[in-house]
Amino acid sequence: MKFFPLTKLFMLLLACSVFGLSSCDDDDEVLGIDLTDNGTLFMSSNTSGLVGIVDTKDDPLVLETFSAAGTDSDGIIYADGPERLFQVNRSSNVLVSYEDVLDDDFDGEVEFTSSSDFTNGRGLVVADDNQIIVAEDVDDGNALVLYNFNDDTGFTKVKTVNTDFNLWGIEFYDGVLYAIVDNSDSIAVMNNFFDNADGATAVVDRYIRIDGLVRTHGIEYDDDDDLMILTDVGDGGVDNDGAIFIIRDFSDFTGDVVTSADYTKISGENTMLGNPVDIDYDNDEEIFYVAERLRNGGMMLSFAQDANGNVAPLNTISFPGISSLFLNED
Repeated sequence: MKFFPLTKLFMLLLACSVFGLSSCDDDDEVLGIDLTDNGTLFMSSNTSGLVGIVDTKDDPLVLETFSAAGTDSDGIIYADGPERLFQVNRSSNVLVSYEDVLDDDFDGEVEFTSSSDFTNGRGLVVADDNQIIVAEDVDDGNALVLYNFNDDTGFTKVKTVNTDFNLWGIEFYDGVLYAIVDNSDSIAVMNNFFDNADGATAVVDRYIRIDGLVRTHGIEYDDDDDLMILTDVGDGGVDNDGAIFIIRDFSDFTGDVVTSADYTKISGENTMLGNPVDIDYDNDEEIFYVAERLRNGGMMLSFAQDANGNVAPLNTISFPGISSLFLNED
C-alpha cells in the first residue's frame, strides 16, 4: 500500500496555521529543516495522522510534519544501522519503515509494512540493527513481538513472547530488556529476552519498584550519564499530576525498591506534566524531551537534566495527540 505525503509547501503552511508556530522557514532542506544536524526529534501522534519533527538546535524550536501511515500511531525510533525511521501504526496494527528521512530528498512515503501480529501496540525498541521489538498492551494478551528487518525485504516476524503484566514503554541496553509494568509503579528486567521461545511467557529476572510513583509509562536509559528515567502519568484523567523520576548511578543500584533517596523528581503545576507517556534524553545538552499527552491536547515539553521539583519547562511545542518521541543523536 502506498501512502502519499503532503506537499512540502502544504506541510509548512499546515505547521504554521494549525500549530501556531512563530516561524516556518524553508531553508531548502527536507521539510524546511536540516535533518542531518545532531538532535532531530521525531514524534508520533495518536490523533493527527502526522509525524512531527523538531531540530532541537533551532532557536526558537520549529515544528515540521509529514503524513504518517496511520491516524493513530505510537512507538517511534530511528535506527542508524539500517538508516530507517520505524513507527507503530496502531490504525492497522502493523510496523512501518520510512527510508531516507535524514536526506534532503525524503518524500514521506512508507517503505515497508509488517504483517499484523499485534493489537494495541505501544512501546518500540531496536535491540540490534535488524531486531525490532513491539510492546503489545492487551488485557488478555500482553506480549513482546520480535521482528527482523532486512534492507531489501522489510519485516519478518520472529516470535511472540507473552508477559503476565500489562506493557507500555520498553528500553534495550547491553543485552537487557527493560519493560514498563503498566498500571503499576514498577519496571521488569529481562536479561535473556531472546532465549524465550515463541509463544512462551517471558522470564523476568527482576522487578524494580519506584516508591512514590503511581503509574509509569515512559522509560529511557542513558549509559553515558548512567540515568534511568521514568515518567509517571498518575491518574490518566488528571492533567496536572504527572512526574518525571530520574534515578542516577542506575548501574550501581542492586535493590528491588528505589526510594526517594535514590531519585530526583520533576512534578507540580508549573511543569505542565499531566500524562507524560514517553521521554528521551539528550546527554550532550543534558535535556529531557517529554511527550505530554493530556495537557492542551498534546505537547512536547523539555527540561534541564538537573531540574528538580515544580519547575517550568525550558520549551513547549503543541503537537495534538503526541504519543511517543525519539531523539536522534548523530
